[in-house]
Amino acid sequence: MHSTSWWPVADPRATRRRLANALERFLLYLEELEHAVLERNALRITALLRKRTATHLPRAVREELLAISRAPRDSLRAPVQFLRFQHRMTQLALGGEGLPTAQTELWADAPASSGAARRHADVERRAAASEQRRDEREPRDLHDGAGDNGR
Repeated sequence: MHSTSWWPVADPRATRRRLANALERFLLYLEELEHAVLERNALRITALLRKRTATHLPRAVREELLAISRAPRDSLRAPVQFLRFQHRMTQLALGGEGLPTAQTELWADAPASSGAARRHADVERRAAASEQRRDEREPRDLHDGAGDNGR
């Protein structure tokens, strides 16, 4: 049987140390990214964006950095989103805040429960390809809605 003393989670102090300097490590990561961007080192930028730490970057920042890495070296595109984000993270660190959680994709609607299809109770059911009834159609007047067709 192996000893668990080599696991970092076996020592609760190690976990606290890791959490205490997570934002500091993230700021060092951002600094590495900054140097890579300023040098227009495309390989280094993409290598840094493949790290797990990149999940803490907002999508707009990641996309901007990828666009810069794919642009020619003489491109004048500035990493505005990245620099703004780096400044915000620095200000959070100065204020004593912790590292924000990783970015996750949010769904617009909650998933349907147990495979049930969603139905709107207040909508009359009819075939999807059927035409609207004549009385359900909206007037064709586009001018003032009075129905006089602009006369």
